[in-house]
Amino acid sequence: RSVRWDSRGQGLLIDRSLFERELLSPGSAHVDGGDGAGPAPASFRAAHFGSFVRQLNRYGFRKVPDLVGSAVPGDCGGWLHFRNPNFLRDRPDLLLRIQRLTRANRQRLAAGLEVRGRQPSRFQR
Repeated sequence: RSVRWDSRGQGLLIDRSLFERELLSPGSAHVDGGDGAGPAPASFRAAHFGSFVRQLNRYGFRKVPDLVGSAVPGDCGGWLHFRNPNFLRDRPDLLLRIQRLTRANRQRLAAGLEVRGRQPSRFQR
């Protein structure tokens, strides 16, 4: 419940406090209305929200600044908004373009070279 698409399917909206409770806190329980779900899976290696955001940044996601008066309906409140040009709701084919921006990858991009990642797994095909 703490992560959803923005209204245009072009980015992620994250409710920080709920995200921390659902996915980052060790032994956290799902906050899903009390249907008896067990503890949340160990989804991320990060234990702090700031560490999670740094990982998003390493994969090319950027925080979208809040613009007063120009919020898209459904994108307001305490939600943080992140975008990556290769992370679009109706374009799963673009996911393979998302690469971790290591120092070597940044140097390749700056030199105009292609950044190669691992071959897609059978789940990504």
